[in-house]
Amino acid sequence: MAKILRCIDEHNSMRFFFAFTDDIVKDFEKLQKSSVSANIEMGKILTMNALLYSDLKNDTDSIDLKLKTNGDCGLIISKLYNNSFITGYLENKNLSKYDKIYEKGKISKDFIGDNGILVLIKDLGLKSPYIGQTSIISSNISENFTNYFSASNQTVTSVNLEVKKVLDDYISFGFMMELLPNYTEKDLSQFTIYSDMFKTELENYINSKSDDMSFYDYICSILKIFNIRIIEEKIIHYKCNCSDEKIDNMLLSLGKKELNDIVKEGKEIEISCNFCDKKYKKSVEDIKDLLNEL
Repeated sequence: MAKILRCIDEHNSMRFFFAFTDDIVKDFEKLQKSSVSANIEMGKILTMNALLYSDLKNDTDSIDLKLKTNGDCGLIISKLYNNSFITGYLENKNLSKYDKIYEKGKISKDFIGDNGILVLIKDLGLKSPYIGQTSIISSNISENFTNYFSASNQTVTSVNLEVKKVLDDYISFGFMMELLPNYTEKDLSQFTIYSDMFKTELENYINSKSDDMSFYDYICSILKIFNIRIIEEKIIHYKCNCSDEKIDNMLLSLGKKELNDIVKEGKEIEISCNFCDKKYKKSVEDIKDLLNEL
């Protein structure tokens, strides 16, 4: 389970989104049996998508994030659904050679790379989904999303995504801040102060070794001090949206020739979901039934 907060400052000049996604990262690791470095970088993408949850209004709305990188990790995808589910896929999830770097709280340029395409697909039930994209400019995922939203929303934006390995556990947190229209120079100055402050709070919390307060409560206490109001709180879970029906539709998309070839093989096939590794078995009779639909 992850918690997402939507907030606004006392002057209504800037809005904040906070995501507390420890459990999301742990669930990804449990399902994918992935390396520490993969969990940390995938956790940042999942956290970024969680921050966008407030944009979804209808039950069928969804947001896809895709990073096509030149790094060793390859393709990264996160899918967010408005029935409170989020999931993720990392093409190369077992790059343990980078784990020692990430366990020290650093990142590797070679893991993510510094070139490629960042794509956001937002389906809000309109005639066609909104598709935005920009170039990957950095091996730092936070910088890439700050660049994307600053250009896309045409407003001053700050994004920070952090996943820390602490002993055998993960702490995962992200925030996005946006200045609202008609902001003043004073607002801009305060925006910078807040951005710099929240970027250090996870490290401050870890160093404080506070066992009697969760990081969620820690951040909420800071929001109260600065009169930043929480106007919405949502909860999401890591859960894949795969199903027998979707697997059947995927097989149907192969066409008659491919399906006939499978029938000729005369063997049961097994298909694994990339997002949760769930196995789907289809018998020859199942394939014949699909052929009858074409």
